[in-house]
Amino acid sequence: MPSSLPPPADEENEIARKRPIDNEQPQNQSAHPGKKPRLSNGYENGFDTTTMDVDDDQNGDENAYPSPEQLPSPVVATNGPSTDTQVAEVKDLTDRVYLPLSDDPMSSNAVLLQCEFNPQDPMILAAAGTDALARMWILTGSDSPENAPHHQLLDENVPSSTTITGLSWSSDGLCLAVSSEPIEDGTAKLEFWSVDGSPLTAFNGFDSPVICLRWNFTNEACLALCPQDEGKGTLLTVMYPRTGAALRFSLPHHILHDQALDATWTSNEEFCICGGDVLQSFLCNENEGAIVAGRKFETRSDHGLSKITYDFHSGFLATASDSGTIDIWDQSGQYRSFNAHQGTVTSLCWQPLKAPRAPGDEEERLLASAGDDGAISIWNARSSDARSKCSMTMNSAVVALSFAPDGEFIAGGTNSHVLIWKVGDVHLPFASWTRGPDPGWSTPHSHDSVVEEDQFSLSWDAGGQRFAYGANSRLAVVTFRP
Repeated sequence: MPSSLPPPADEENEIARKRPIDNEQPQNQSAHPGKKPRLSNGYENGFDTTTMDVDDDQNGDENAYPSPEQLPSPVVATNGPSTDTQVAEVKDLTDRVYLPLSDDPMSSNAVLLQCEFNPQDPMILAAAGTDALARMWILTGSDSPENAPHHQLLDENVPSSTTITGLSWSSDGLCLAVSSEPIEDGTAKLEFWSVDGSPLTAFNGFDSPVICLRWNFTNEACLALCPQDEGKGTLLTVMYPRTGAALRFSLPHHILHDQALDATWTSNEEFCICGGDVLQSFLCNENEGAIVAGRKFETRSDHGLSKITYDFHSGFLATASDSGTIDIWDQSGQYRSFNAHQGTVTSLCWQPLKAPRAPGDEEERLLASAGDDGAISIWNARSSDARSKCSMTMNSAVVALSFAPDGEFIAGGTNSHVLIWKVGDVHLPFASWTRGPDPGWSTPHSHDSVVEEDQFSLSWDAGGQRFAYGANSRLAVVTFRP
């Protein structure tokens, strides 16, 4: 489908707007395509200091962005607009604070693996990582946000070698799921905490690590995945924190360390998992005390599925592969494929809707994807056109991608900065933020735990007025005022 963006005024402006994709990866770029998948909660992908360019024209080869040989030669940048050219200003975000990851101000051992704002309260931010990092901050309007009060989400006797492998807020913001593993014994547990920082309930006896924490729509049940039988199988567990009940289902021949899985709920009783050539639904019922295998979707032998997300409004499942393909699955199990990226798809997310709509609403449904190739694309899942609605390019891997809660803006990140676009007007980024030269942004060495590559995390607050960006031993909260 033709681009909805207006064409440039002339060919000269069009060429000046673009810059070739840099095919040589920076030395500290993470998420290398050849690396073995890391068991995490989906925040392992990688951030860069270069400016992100936008490509809104569509290509006949169905790529979401121009390949290097299609791009024009570089042009010399100027310091300001000419007399007959207007240049939009990209807001430079400078209002930010850094939150400590340890009570010891001299310590930089903890590696941040994940951060998440409370989906209902913009003042509450949780973070998880190595060195027993499990914190919930209350970000008041004080003059010193770096000293914001916080709750520790682990018992004080937990050894510092404990790694928190995942955290997940319920959509109502009332409960936080936290999975942890002490390095010494290889076992793991999952704890549930209330929004005021008090413990609710805990589930023990998991093999390490517990990953992929997913709440169902009513926030009554939380799904988790972990290895089983000394890593020879995979265990699916659905927990009900209010009752203490837990349902389990075993995949005896799926080695989670060799092929990571992703999961999403499609109703309050049904969820789907994907990974490799596996795409299957499961039904669970707390009253019957069982999880039952449901539909097994027909996949290609080369699908290489790695990510999955469900859209309640359209009923579509979206999956992504390590080869760069995105598939949109309807409720009959049929799918349409998009050649979205060259290499691994690092992020996949649906645009939030500002107002509730009835299921089956025929308005366009936008899906955003990002990849190791440095591309970000936005697709209309309802369109039969195999081309993206719009796309942006950058010369290093996109490691984090997230819509603002109202769906008006989308933020993408590299291993050094965040760029924000207004959805529907992506000719230039709306705002940018670049991290500083602080050594804490580099990968630290953490006690007995081993972190093989840089770690990154990005999360909007509930009001869309700021975002948290975490990398290795630093966590920044950046103010964004549209």
